Amino acid sequence: MEPPPERARGDATVPSRLDHTKRSDWRVLARSSLTMAGRLTSKLAIVVFLILAARLLSKEEYGIYSYVLVLAGTFAILADPQVSAVAGRDVSSGRTPVSRAYWSALPVVLVSGAVAGTGLLCFGLLDIGPGTTPGLLLIAAGYVVFNRLMGLGLDMLRALGRFGLEAAMETIGTLALVAAAIAVAAAGLGVEALMGVFLLQALLMAIVCHLVLRGEAGPPARPGREWRRLLRTGIRLSVAASATAVAARAPLIIVGGATSAVTVASYSAALRFPEAAYLLSLTMGQALLPSIASMLTTDPPRAARFVRRAIALAVLVGAAAAAVAAALGSELTSAVFGAQYSDSGELMSVMMLGAPFSGVFWLSWFALFAYGRERDVLWVALLGALAAVGAGLLVIPGEGAMGAAWVYVAVLALMAACTFVMFERQARTRRTPAPGPVSPLAHPVGTGGTLD
Repeated sequence: MEPPPERARGDATVPSRLDHTKRSDWRVLARSSLTMAGRLTSKLAIVVFLILAARLLSKEEYGIYSYVLVLAGTFAILADPQVSAVAGRDVSSGRTPVSRAYWSALPVVLVSGAVAGTGLLCFGLLDIGPGTTPGLLLIAAGYVVFNRLMGLGLDMLRALGRFGLEAAMETIGTLALVAAAIAVAAAGLGVEALMGVFLLQALLMAIVCHLVLRGEAGPPARPGREWRRLLRTGIRLSVAASATAVAARAPLIIVGGATSAVTVASYSAALRFPEAAYLLSLTMGQALLPSIASMLTTDPPRAARFVRRAIALAVLVGAAAAAVAAALGSELTSAVFGAQYSDSGELMSVMMLGAPFSGVFWLSWFALFAYGRERDVLWVALLGALAAVGAGLLVIPGEGAMGAAWVYVAVLALMAACTFVMFERQARTRRTPAPGPVSPLAHPVGTGGTLD
């Protein structure tokens, strides 16, 4: 299978499926929304399975399953240097050919996944968790490795503009996983068999992604020194993502240390609604990254306009959600969590004020990432983490959960303002494609050189 032709703009080359010259901005948004739809469907299917699993498994089995799954997710995040995201951006922008980016990222993802799996296995063998066995931990470790490889494949498909295929693969793969997992749980085959289903799905998806990408990336090639640049940039992005997670979670952690378990429960229930808006904004930014990166190579002014329109749309949707929450706060929390959580309605109404800021923050974040400004997003994330911890320690002990809700909103607003200002600074500076054979990402404006 021959790789599809690529279209050149100046001296940079972007994947042909990301050629937006004949598509309006709204059509580009519509195509990117396929990724959002696929991910939302997958997350909803997993939530449904978690509810069913609690009914199909014994309480002991459900506890073991939940513990191992959380353990796998934690170690996968800790050992993720975000290399697949960097490689995908470079492919979309035309900075790096897909063959070099893919074969350079693959060994890094494989090794980091193996490190995460080994760490999980060693940690689990200390027998800290309830009911874990070496066999179960080995299956979970394998799942971590192949889940990371699957993630690389899906990221690269999206980077090439194959949004429909990527969304279809993720949706079908998740639905098949849920169906098989329900069958295994209903048959009473145990937690090891259940985790084996997760491992098998990740393995098959990784293989399918690899086979599809072989037509785009060609035969295996030696990565050379490209992997070092990917790793350095990815680690910077990974630290930024971790700091952002601290900024979002610090108020809840401080509430847990300063108040009662009942207050924590009320705050946690209220947090589920703004957290959904937060994750939706994050997914939207991930989905639009390939389009933003390719536009920056071919038409920087249009890229800036495109990001501004996407931000305006996200703000409008977030504001509408906040208005509904303000009007129906207690009714919504009671309907979802039960009448005992009606007091969470006021907390939720406050925290939903952060929904528009979530859209501004994540879309500006990924726009800066497309510009190659990892240092900017890193500093914003660190500022947000420090502000959340500092303000939380000052406010929450005296004001309780309501103080935590306002800290959550204020930190989101701070990070949104900083990232948007930085994006606008880059957008106003970058108005024409950079000359020469290297895309604008190699020499971001204002740095006087490369990122590395």
